[in-house]
Amino acid sequence: METQSTSNGRSQQLIISQAVTAIQRHRMEEILHSVSIFDIQEFVTTLYQEHYQFENLEASYKKIRYHSFNKLKKRWVQAAIRNYEEGRGPKKELRARFEMITAYHHLVGPEAFLKEFHVKTIEGYMQQCIQELKEWSENPNLLIHTYPYWSQKTVNQKKTSLKTDVLMILWEVAKEVDLNQPTAHHSPTLAVDIPFFGMSDRIKNQTDLLDEKLNEASQLNLELQNYDTVVPKYKKGIPDHLSVLVSKEFIQELNGKVPDLDSKDFEAFTEILAYRDMTFQTSRKIIFPLSQLVKKLYANDSGKSYDLTTQRLMKLGYYRVAGHNEDGDFFIRGLFSSVTIKNATTLAESQVIVTVSEEIYDDLLKQQIVSIYGEQIEQLKGSFAYHLAFVLQKERMSSIQTGEQQPVRRHWRQFTYSIRFNKVRKADNLKELELNLNRIKEHDFILKDWHRSGDYYFFTFYPLESWELPGHVDTLLL
Repeated sequence: METQSTSNGRSQQLIISQAVTAIQRHRMEEILHSVSIFDIQEFVTTLYQEHYQFENLEASYKKIRYHSFNKLKKRWVQAAIRNYEEGRGPKKELRARFEMITAYHHLVGPEAFLKEFHVKTIEGYMQQCIQELKEWSENPNLLIHTYPYWSQKTVNQKKTSLKTDVLMILWEVAKEVDLNQPTAHHSPTLAVDIPFFGMSDRIKNQTDLLDEKLNEASQLNLELQNYDTVVPKYKKGIPDHLSVLVSKEFIQELNGKVPDLDSKDFEAFTEILAYRDMTFQTSRKIIFPLSQLVKKLYANDSGKSYDLTTQRLMKLGYYRVAGHNEDGDFFIRGLFSSVTIKNATTLAESQVIVTVSEEIYDDLLKQQIVSIYGEQIEQLKGSFAYHLAFVLQKERMSSIQTGEQQPVRRHWRQFTYSIRFNKVRKADNLKELELNLNRIKEHDFILKDWHRSGDYYFFTFYPLESWELPGHVDTLLL
């Protein structure tokens, strides 16, 4: 899997914390303080967010290593050598060293000079100094602040090069964190408790006006006036007390043919959640490059892939599920309260700003999330099994924690509270469900075995691993 765990808040905090420790190990605090950088934690955090957080980690590091690290080291060395050999410009670094060593040679004489420096001439000594600089510039393990004439650089030169040094340290730390941290996929429980996502991506929903009950609900200040009910061509795919709503503007834009939220949209949703950083806790906003999401979903950056990704973002923003409970209370639930794609000169530079709904925010803040670790879930992407795996994970965690005896029994209609069965015939829906149950079972995680008897499914789940238990540090996210 491509490096991505650094995108979420937990990994980011771990990387920054370990980078600060590495800076202390390199004894760089005093150097940072000398150029008025006193809040090292903030300094490291800002650099991480500006250069690594929303980028391909390895690609960003290679640019920094080539342009800011290697080229700067060579440029400093070449400038020092040229200044010495040409005898022009300020008398610093090698030229200053030449003047100092010449005066010393005159003072102590040739024999003492040879005894101390193991060279007979001043020129021989200077060639040693030049060789030392060349070896320094070619050593990838020596950071820029170890330059032998560092103290003679300007404050601005020091600050710029220290940024590069810290970015190099961040890469080394992030690389190890990525290798050692388990890969986690997260979804709020709300996203598997309510059937936002349908089973099929091949069906267009027809739209109708709000029915009488929902018109009554709009008088309860539930802000339904901007939505029309999306009525599927069939009624069996969603519980009677729920209705799927979508914005009138979206309906008009697509001439009344609105694509359903499908399993690929669920993939997009979970990928977007992985871009959360430390600002999410106070803003509910997630900001990320559109190009990164496009590549995650489609493994390319073609114009068609950009269009499909943009449409998925809009669907995730426009869709709502409305319903009522046994007490007669109406409710509306959504995933995102707003989606903004900021205009840029090219699509590759577009930034997406997503604001999650209050319900999703509360879900995440309270750690009511379903976590799935391992490569197996990654291999289910591109199929309905990816969404179904999260639904089963929730049932698995619930059944084991409550001591429910296995195999666990579930009526097929219970799945309609998590999944929209959007094929016309019940038999077709169950066939699709069972095909994807087998896909999950074949990967030897979550679901150990299953069978069906009449309208009931019987599931035998794998035991929960230690990192899946509530309160384990690896499951915590902002």
